[in-house]
Amino acid sequence: MPLVHSERIGETCTLLLWKLTETESELRENLGGGFNAEELNNISHPQKIREWLASRMLIKTLVEQFGIAYAGLHKDQHGKAFLVNNDSHISITHTFEYVAVAINPVAAVGIDMEKSDPKLQRTANKYLSVSEFEHADNELSRLSVYWCAKEALYKMYGKKKISFKESIFIFPFPAENEMVSGKLTDEDLILDSNIHVRWFDGHCLAIAL
Repeated sequence: MPLVHSERIGETCTLLLWKLTETESELRENLGGGFNAEELNNISHPQKIREWLASRMLIKTLVEQFGIAYAGLHKDQHGKAFLVNNDSHISITHTFEYVAVAINPVAAVGIDMEKSDPKLQRTANKYLSVSEFEHADNELSRLSVYWCAKEALYKMYGKKKISFKESIFIFPFPAENEMVSGKLTDEDLILDSNIHVRWFDGHCLAIAL
């Protein structure tokens, strides 16, 4: 997996983005036994298997750069990924072409990456509030930022049953801005976040801190 981009996000978070080029067999060989076979067995689509293995390979590479012995990755009851025997926070995203991982030793992090796709225009009213919908103005790149930012904030929070439309709000942002602000509410909890936005070959990448 050739490294496409690496960056320090904020003071403590590290982002790595890789191009997915390996076959499934190559990824299995490189990982050895360093993955949750039970979780993998629940995935049937060949491309999804490849993306899943690639994300674990990238995590292994990333944590070893920090001098951390990689002991595997598991998910909690909400589906949020965590490192075995290490307290650093991680988040994973993968598409057909790319795999990205963010690691933050001191606080939660969420990451999402999506290819800018017209389907976001067809479904915008399902994940945007009225004011967000009006601000997006059906512009595809802006809709991509809204979707990825909301997904990244959702993943940073790490709990299910949160409505993108009702519980996650992204404040209006200028075009091509590399930082947007978001807010997630869950009953009495209010979570504010700065969300970093990057673009790679028609793909929007968002990292919530």
